[in-house]
Amino acid sequence: MAKAKLKRHGFRLDMTPMVDVGFLLLTFFMLTAKFKTDNQSISIVLPVAEADTMKLPDLNIAVISIGLSTVNAGDTPDTLIYYGIANEKDRVPIYRKLNRVDPKSGQPLDEAALLKTEEILLKKSEMEEAIKATRLQNPAMRYAINADKGLSYGYVDDIMRSMQKYGATRFNLVTESR
Repeated sequence: MAKAKLKRHGFRLDMTPMVDVGFLLLTFFMLTAKFKTDNQSISIVLPVAEADTMKLPDLNIAVISIGLSTVNAGDTPDTLIYYGIANEKDRVPIYRKLNRVDPKSGQPLDEAALLKTEEILLKKSEMEEAIKATRLQNPAMRYAINADKGLSYGYVDDIMRSMQKYGATRFNLVTESR
């Protein structure tokens, strides 16, 4: 006679005690671990920059001069932005787009006056238009930023962002040689 096999019942392992032990170990390690709480200072040595002795080119350059006005010494100084184009042939079309007027008469400047004007005073809001007009007139124009040492970096950053917006990403920073 054939031997009858017993029906096999599944084996069940209760995981509850193992999970409890795992959480107890986790809690133990979390409570006994030491975290580093003291602030350690690090020493950072910044590089020293030497002034470049490269002379700015005489043609195809637009110089953006940013400085503090010394007219009202008692008040907080105003920030002035001058925009100058080296190429005489490019001055008239660029300055005309910026709607320059004669301060005495209030009339738009004629071509001869625009040609003689090496740099113009701009408001911060006019800077983007000046860069746009310059890039349209002469895409090969290079830029130089001449900023006062005591000036807030925000002004220079705004001008660099305006230049970047119109693809003028290469420029020189004018420095003083030692």
